[in-house]
This record gives sequence, structure tokens and C-alpha cells, in this order.
Amino acid sequence: MHHRRKLMLRRRRYSGYSSRYRRRRVSVSAVFRFILIILLIGVIGYCAVTVYRAFRSSAYIAELETQNKTLQATVDRYQAALPDPSIAESIEPMDYQTLYPEMKVDPKPTPAAAPANTVYLTFDGGPSQNTATILDALKNAGQKATFFVVGKNIAGNEAIVKRIVDEGHTIGIRSYSNDYNAIYASPEAFLEDFHQAYQAVYDACGVYPTVFRFPGGSVSPYNQANYEQLIAEMLRRGFIYYDWSASAGDDTSASRTITQITQAVLNGLSKKSSSTPVVLLHDGANKTSTATACANLLSELSRAGYTCDRLTGSVRPVTFAYNR
Repeated sequence: MHHRRKLMLRRRRYSGYSSRYRRRRVSVSAVFRFILIILLIGVIGYCAVTVYRAFRSSAYIAELETQNKTLQATVDRYQAALPDPSIAESIEPMDYQTLYPEMKVDPKPTPAAAPANTVYLTFDGGPSQNTATILDALKNAGQKATFFVVGKNIAGNEAIVKRIVDEGHTIGIRSYSNDYNAIYASPEAFLEDFHQAYQAVYDACGVYPTVFRFPGGSVSPYNQANYEQLIAEMLRRGFIYYDWSASAGDDTSASRTITQITQAVLNGLSKKSSSTPVVLLHDGANKTSTATACANLLSELSRAGYTCDRLTGSVRPVTFAYNR
């Protein structure tokens, strides 16, 4: 009886151990299956993302190919519209295009945007003794400018023309005669006048100008009949022309004070009507007030944070709009 009880107790004990062992095995197996499920979900998700990206890439490539075909079709259409070069070469030039073949700029300049806070002072109508006064003021201030000269005024003022170039300023052409009606009578008349000034400048300083200003501006009441022809022809020859975006208001016969001239320039610049601030002033023989005001003007421009520089063909021009 006692032996049987011991045997039963032993069986219960082993039975308990077995139950706990089975529960432990069940628990480890469940964790392992859970991990496998998580890994499987991750693999499936990665595959799905990869497939989606591949699909998007294929769609994007197809879209680019479509855009490329569209662009190529546009290019082909424009190329088909271009004139046959053999036909273009057979077109005879206009008579005025054959005049003065040496009067051209080669290579043609490539204008670019003006640097920030840079102003381009331009003086029309010289050279004269007032030009010398202006050059003195520019030299003292360490600034540069551009002078659009009148060819007939060069005789007797050759030293001033040479000084303009020697001191690092730009010399350009306004005209030779300054007679608006005669200059704009025809393209031939304009080119004849321009050539006279072109040669007169070279004879005085050894430099052929590459920039110019149309007398009265590129679009004015004086050249309504032919300004498009004139602009096209001068650009064809490589010359760059500059109108203006601000003015000193000294183009009239009335005398202006130093304060009036200075304030007119500053007011014009404050309007920021152009990315290339070009200021119109005059240095003819009767523009003593402008010459006198120049030192004060340069001082006020410096105080306002501006630097004055010269125009070259590399400076993007300011031009008046065509009338349509």
C-alpha cells in the first residue's frame, strides 16, 4: 500500500514536469511563428514597393519619351519653316548695306546684365571745354563715364577726345552734323553721317567707336519713317546703341542749377525703370551748368551707394520701345 502511493506520487510529479515542458514548447513555437509572419510581411511589403517604383519609373520614362517626341516634332516644324540657305544667299543686299563695308564691329559683342548698384553717366554733344571740366571731376572721384560725341565738334578738341580714351572712359558716336532732318532723311544719309563721325573719332584718338546713340533717341518723331531699318542695319554691323532711363533735364536752353541737375538724376534713378541705369547729360559748349554740377552729382551718387562705370558693348543696352 505504501509502495503504491509512492508510485502514484512519482507519476504525478513526472506528469507535472511533462505538462510544463509541453507548455514551454508551445510558447517558443508561437514566438517563432510570429517572427516568421513578421518577416514574411516585410518581404511582401518590400516586393510591393519595388514593383510600384518600377511601375512609376516605367511610366516616367514613357512620359519623357512622349515629351521628347513632341519637342522633336516642334524643332522639325521650325526647321522646315526656315528659308533655304541657297535662296537666302541669292538675295541681293540693299544698296545701303554695301556702303562702308569696313564700318563694322568684329567680333560682335555679347551684352550682359549690368552689375548691381552701377550707374552709367553719358554725355552728349561734346567735345568742348565743358568736357574737360567733367573729365576733371570724374578723375578726382575715380569714376568712369561715356561720351557720345558730335563729329563736327572734334576739330580743335582732339586732345580732349584723346584724353577721354586715355583716362579709361568710353567714346561713342552721336552723329557728325547733329542735323536731325538731314541724318534721318534715308538710311544712306544716316550711314554717311555716321561714317564721317566714325572716321573723325579714329583720326583724333586712334580708336574706332563700337557704341553709339541715335540723335534724339532710337525712336523719335524725327525717324518715324525709317527707325526700324536704321536699327536693323546698325545691329547687323555689330554696333550697340544706348537710349537712356534717366535724364538730368539739361537738354533745354534754360540754365539749371547744381541742385536741380543732381536731384533730377537721383529722382530718375529712384524709379528703377531699367535694369541698366543709363543717365542722359550734355557736355556741349553751352552746358557749363552741367559741367559745374558734375562734381556734386558724383558725390551724391557715391553717398547713395552707386558706382559710375562706362558703357561697352558687353553692357546690356537700354532701348526705347518700338511704336506699333
